[in-house]
Amino acid sequence: MSLAAMAVYAIALGCFIALMLLVISMEEGGDNLTSSTVPLTQAIVLLSEGSGFITDAVTLTITPLLLTILLIWLIDALAIRLQAVSIHAFLPGLITWLIINQCFQLSLGGGLVDAGWLVLAKSALVYALGYGLAGITHSSIIDAVSRAAGTVLSPQATRCVKLGGLVSALIMALYLLAGTITVIIWIVLNHNAVGSIFAMSGMENGSRILTTIAMIIWMPNLVIWAMSWLFGAGFSIGELASFTLWVGQSNDLPAVPVFGILPEPVTSELWRTVAMSIPFATALVVGLLVLFLPQGFRYRPLDVRDAQLRGSVAIHLAYPAATFCISAALLSLGATLLFTVSNGSLGQHRLAHVGVDVMASTQTIGHAAALGLLAAWLVALIGTALVFSVFWIVGKVKSSSTTVPAAVRSTSQPRSHMSQPEQSKEEQG
Repeated sequence: MSLAAMAVYAIALGCFIALMLLVISMEEGGDNLTSSTVPLTQAIVLLSEGSGFITDAVTLTITPLLLTILLIWLIDALAIRLQAVSIHAFLPGLITWLIINQCFQLSLGGGLVDAGWLVLAKSALVYALGYGLAGITHSSIIDAVSRAAGTVLSPQATRCVKLGGLVSALIMALYLLAGTITVIIWIVLNHNAVGSIFAMSGMENGSRILTTIAMIIWMPNLVIWAMSWLFGAGFSIGELASFTLWVGQSNDLPAVPVFGILPEPVTSELWRTVAMSIPFATALVVGLLVLFLPQGFRYRPLDVRDAQLRGSVAIHLAYPAATFCISAALLSLGATLLFTVSNGSLGQHRLAHVGVDVMASTQTIGHAAALGLLAAWLVALIGTALVFSVFWIVGKVKSSSTTVPAAVRSTSQPRSHMSQPEQSKEEQG
């Protein structure tokens, strides 16, 4: 299975690289670049698994996350199609995968940034992710884990863990959607700058199209950087450029067409405020939906008016609090991983770090998401307190209105008894 996956992946990638190099050679002239197809394909395969390379012209360690995602999906699909989802099929496949990657590493003859063992470790991780995805989605592993968790945790605690993972995944997906929309806006606003860079480099139309398609493999990295930019943390291209909502400065950036879409600062204070409020507002809305929808906790503050249900209302508030804590922790962990894998370098000096500040970006997203989930929980708590207060006041008013007439009747009754002798005396008189 691993041999088939690598063959499909490397052949498809190699064909595109050969076509791109051929078109560039025909349009731009010079040496026959297609002779570099095989080593470049091997280098890109290892780069998509997280192992960068160094040449005389460039140092590249930014993992093309789109290729990584496609490779993991390909391993998952082939494992399911070939019905090889078992531990007995995983171990031989992993060994074969490592042998293929070791052959690629030896044929390149050096130039890789990482040590040999680290290259193999990253390759094994990618294969394990693809195979594990197939095992989770098309085997009884999830059911077995759920049963094992059910023996240790209560049903409500198990449900809290599941909802916590679901909430964190949903919020992160919405954040990435916001980053994707931001990148699309950058492309629309700054496509002329990309055309100018192509014109300055003298590239013909065929070369422009194929190199643009080649740049798409780094689109997920750009989406992650855009998410950090949109929420206020920003990103940088080494020491040459820094981009935030307030600053968009660059000095002597390389003539790479994709750099042409990088953003200008946002001049409107209102739009900056709206952009930085997105993570808080998203977490708040998702938290409220999980609290009140039937698919979530189905929380009903009106139950507090029944004295027998007040204890259950308090418990029903405790479970969402635990779920939101789990979600906030998973969000911070997921954001840290995303920002880490999206970074890399384009050189050894001023371009040694390209991407985001992992700590600052994680804090920006994690704190806003945690505050949004806390605000959603406080809305439920305050709503419950208001409902309880209203019904308590209404109950006091009703009880006072029923006791006053009773008191009036009790005070008026002796007077009627005392007046009867007086009336009889008057009648006798």
